[in-house]
Amino acid sequence: MRVFVLFALLLSIAVGPAAADDGLPPPVASGRERLVTVVPADKAAELDGLFARLAVAKDRAEAAGIEADIRRRWAASGSATGDLMLSWTEKAVAAGDAAGALDILDELTVRQPAFAEAYYRRGTLHLLAGRLSPALGDFQTVLRIEPRHFLAMKDLAVLLEDIDQHDRALEVLRRLQGIDPNFEGLDAAIEAIVAGSHGRDI
Repeated sequence: MRVFVLFALLLSIAVGPAAADDGLPPPVASGRERLVTVVPADKAAELDGLFARLAVAKDRAEAAGIEADIRRRWAASGSATGDLMLSWTEKAVAAGDAAGALDILDELTVRQPAFAEAYYRRGTLHLLAGRLSPALGDFQTVLRIEPRHFLAMKDLAVLLEDIDQHDRALEVLRRLQGIDPNFEGLDAAIEAIVAGSHGRDI
């Protein structure tokens, strides 16, 4: 599953039936259970069009270009201050200062609580550091705000695989497949779970 590399929702919403006990403490309540995107209508229409194209992209190269367009839109906070703070996190990560990046992202989620990209980037930092419960909480929040966030879905599947929730990881990947069938490494990741299902109840 590690070949399905990290980039850097409630599970019942993300993957169907209520989740079994996965050994993790529940994410700390954020008070953001009803968060919805605040993307302006015209920008939302642009995203809808890009996702429609993504679903029918003919190959990986075409899909990659559309994904990049979508990611650029996701990275736009709608605020000059928010955009600046996000750029600071990128510089902090590049300098090896993950703690500094987390501090900035914490502040950014407070300032702009419906900015999905801030939660996504914070979640990836938690996941890379092995902090699974806060990573899970951030990916859940991302997917409440933007249910089509293919990167958050991919990383959520990685997390679920790490805690041996193979069936749920597979369901997340199947959902991702419906959004972005040419996502890099997706077919191999699905095949790996299916191939390893012998002797497991999936």
